[in-house]
Amino acid sequence: MRASIVAGLLAAGSAHAFSDSSPFLLFSTADLPVDPTTSQIQSSAHVHSSARALLGSCPTSNYLLVAQPNVHASDLDTPPSCEAHRLRRALASRAVHSRYVVNEVVARNGVTNMSLDYFAAQIQSACTAKHAGGSSPHIQELPLPALPVAPTCQDRAEAMSDNDYVLGNALDDALAMGDVTVVYFSTGNGGAHGEYDAMSGGLADAQSPIRKRMTAPQVVRQVVAPPKERDTRGLFEKYQFFTPGVFMSLFVFFIILSILYVGLSAVSSLQVPYGAFAKEMGPAAQKKQQ
Repeated sequence: MRASIVAGLLAAGSAHAFSDSSPFLLFSTADLPVDPTTSQIQSSAHVHSSARALLGSCPTSNYLLVAQPNVHASDLDTPPSCEAHRLRRALASRAVHSRYVVNEVVARNGVTNMSLDYFAAQIQSACTAKHAGGSSPHIQELPLPALPVAPTCQDRAEAMSDNDYVLGNALDDALAMGDVTVVYFSTGNGGAHGEYDAMSGGLADAQSPIRKRMTAPQVVRQVVAPPKERDTRGLFEKYQFFTPGVFMSLFVFFIILSILYVGLSAVSSLQVPYGAFAKEMGPAAQKKQQ
């Protein structure tokens, strides 16, 4: 039942998408006065006010603040190969009693004005006022690496998976305490998903006059190849002159040369007496002539 509720909260904003928006999650093991009819598209100022009111009661002694730059609502409700599994699992945990989820926090010029220092200061101020002279709250800050600027979740899946693994370990440790409040937000979404259109029921042109486009200029960097280092090795170190084929050819050449030498030596060693070419003048020669 809890899993279906969480899935509905994360999917509620799937009908709307803005390039300069980001999700905001606040969930706690304590009972917070969260309005169940919370709008899934809110301004960053409204989210600031709501989060300040929820944190102002200092509901728990432990707080986990997570900053994930360039995150979009679709990163939390995407195909299984791309979604943040451990974050969704923690959000649906039985230990969590309160959830304040906003899929689309729309900020001016893509800047949400949310930071780890901002929420830490809010918590410190609220808890100091309520527990004057007592122990200060334990605040853990977890700044995650920014997700790459890519149009599809498949291009961001590896980075999202690595961040979700680190976040999942921190969430497991925090929820094991049984007294914790988690704040998950984005420090700014610089058009991570390219261009988004506000859609409602799949009829964007007929039912949705609002259109958000990327306005940030694209910076093209020219990559210059590094100069090649001069090779100072010797000639025989850089090149191989005597290959196996060369050795085989030389071996066959010397065998043939030795055979030729033996043949020429045999021919040159032949000795024929000069008398063999003289004309016979004896009785035997006269008989032959008769």
